[in-house]
Amino acid sequence: MKSVAPTPPAIEDEDDAPERDSPSTEPVSPVITDSQPHSYASVNLFLLLLATLALAWIGQVFLTGTPPNLLAGGALLTLAGIAFVALSAWIPKHAMADDSGAAPPIVALLDRLPAYYLLFAKALISSGIAFWCTTTPALLPLPALIAWLTSMVFFLAGARFLDLRRERRVEETHWDRREALAVAALTLLALALRMTLIDTLPQNFGGDEGEMGMEARGVLEGRISNPFVTGWLSHPTLWFFLQALSLSVFGNNVFGLRALSALIGAATIPLLYLFARPLFGRGVAFGAAALLAAFHFHIHFSRLGVNNIVDPLLALSAFIAFFTGVRRLSAPALGWTGVICGVAQHFYMGSRLTPVVIAMLVLHLAIVDWQRFRWLAPRLPLIIGGFLLGFGPLIAHFINNPSAFTARLAMVGVVQSGWLEQKLAEGVPLAQIMIDQMRQSFGAYTFVPDRSAWYDPKIALLDSVSAVLLVLGVALALVNWRRSEWFLLLAWLTGAAVLGGMLLVNTPESPRYVTTAPALCVLVTLALQRIVILTEVTFRLTDRRRTLVAIAMVALLAGWNLNFYFRDYIPRRAYGWTNTEIVTKLSHYANAQEAPVYVYMFTPPRIFFGNGTIRFVASGIEGMDVRDPVTDPAQIMPPPDGKRPLFIFLPEREAELSVVQQRFPGGTVERFQGEWEPVVLFIAYTPP
Repeated sequence: MKSVAPTPPAIEDEDDAPERDSPSTEPVSPVITDSQPHSYASVNLFLLLLATLALAWIGQVFLTGTPPNLLAGGALLTLAGIAFVALSAWIPKHAMADDSGAAPPIVALLDRLPAYYLLFAKALISSGIAFWCTTTPALLPLPALIAWLTSMVFFLAGARFLDLRRERRVEETHWDRREALAVAALTLLALALRMTLIDTLPQNFGGDEGEMGMEARGVLEGRISNPFVTGWLSHPTLWFFLQALSLSVFGNNVFGLRALSALIGAATIPLLYLFARPLFGRGVAFGAAALLAAFHFHIHFSRLGVNNIVDPLLALSAFIAFFTGVRRLSAPALGWTGVICGVAQHFYMGSRLTPVVIAMLVLHLAIVDWQRFRWLAPRLPLIIGGFLLGFGPLIAHFINNPSAFTARLAMVGVVQSGWLEQKLAEGVPLAQIMIDQMRQSFGAYTFVPDRSAWYDPKIALLDSVSAVLLVLGVALALVNWRRSEWFLLLAWLTGAAVLGGMLLVNTPESPRYVTTAPALCVLVTLALQRIVILTEVTFRLTDRRRTLVAIAMVALLAGWNLNFYFRDYIPRRAYGWTNTEIVTKLSHYANAQEAPVYVYMFTPPRIFFGNGTIRFVASGIEGMDVRDPVTDPAQIMPPPDGKRPLFIFLPEREAELSVVQQRFPGGTVERFQGEWEPVVLFIAYTPP
């Protein structure tokens, strides 16, 4: 698993060791210049033509909307017609001119004006149209989405023209066929591990999954039409549009809802390889990708119908773009960095860490590599502008509804929720609170078990062997902190532990750490690589044997993860805990009834009929909550016409079963046992 440059084969003193191809230290090559003036006339004319056609299309959309906007549509179509006639008159004159002096003034201007001016202007116009569309229900969701996506396309194209002749080529090991096939095979394996039996493993179907699924169905049914606002529990609605697409393609059921997460999780594997390969070498890249493909923590969240799994995908995408921009002096890559960070804000709250880490990388460059920072500083507006365009009209929603942006923090923030004040009132010293929060948050990686119902594996995120390797990898990163790629790994883990752990209550909770899965795998693999190198020196191994040792180490760790998840964790049915197991079994039981039923839920205050799992899985079932204890059979209302009653009792309300039997005698009583814990989950009573 020995990597190629830029990673040196052994730890060396930072002041004496030459840093080869490090993003933060390799010398900046002279800017390539062109002595011949470049003409942008043809490009600019073509862009104006595209703008004219876009105006005409948008005008037509306004006219055909419900209700139609005659004023806006007519104005845009008129403007498009005038522009088209003008272009038709200008273009032939420019083409037939014998010399540049014969060209019309407008063409001469376009000949001198760089293309990125028009592209950036069109990006702003398209973004403005997207904001406008969100205020007009008739233009939601498709026109608003198209305008938003178009704004990013124009912006990235403009960034491409900005440094068209300045981008620096970086020498990297070329891909060969075997490498590409190996990465493809690893990706397919990762997809199989995430997609197979995804509708039944995990067996429980979480309430939050069901709530998001119902939001996605709201998109399909037209109840949710704006992708640039927030919905259930202040989650941005764009995710629900993607889930709606998944339901349409894979089926309007649990499989269709979870399939999107499996695809995103599998797509993260090749992205990790693309991220690590130029920074740490092919060996580390493949080892890290293999570990992530089999990482029990990442597999689990790839099999749930929630948006946490998007975090590592977009974080890797942003970091790939940033390092490409810094290493190759590429303005378009910086534009991509900003756009991806902005788009990430449409998903789980953990994605807010990504732009913070990018800012830390910029500050790091300013401290350790002033020459490169001087190139980067005037191009920082590309990152900022891309971020704002990627964020898009969702910004307006958060500005108008600031509580929507901070809603989750108000619930789980140590200060905002009042948790810290309560602890201080109980007499707990502030220093002790901070130390305990730090221990819990950073310990989540190696020794503190997850506390949430989302996973509850009874272990930390890493097994004991991987935890030791992580500590060794962090030690290597601390020694090499001046190099940006190593500093990123430290900032990534630290940022998640602080922003997703120390500053929040009930730490640690696994959903807040999903974004760190790739960083964990890279650090573990870097430690493995160094062990292999030391083994090679000690035992004088050949290249072939060294490779076999590295493969065996990675295979053992991967095998342990797969065995733990599918043979140890899954049979425990721990996901969601007991209440989720109850509503999952209850939903399938109600669906299996031959005749239409009306469900009486003797389950409050612990479980309600409006639970997300019941609403999604048993969507065609009607029912009601019996909130107050029933002591008289006359209190029980008869079911609607054509429906057969079905009564569900939690063990603590079993005493009311006798009252129901007086009202509906002669029925069948069924008791459902927990699969892992030998307790009664619920009792079902079915009258004849």
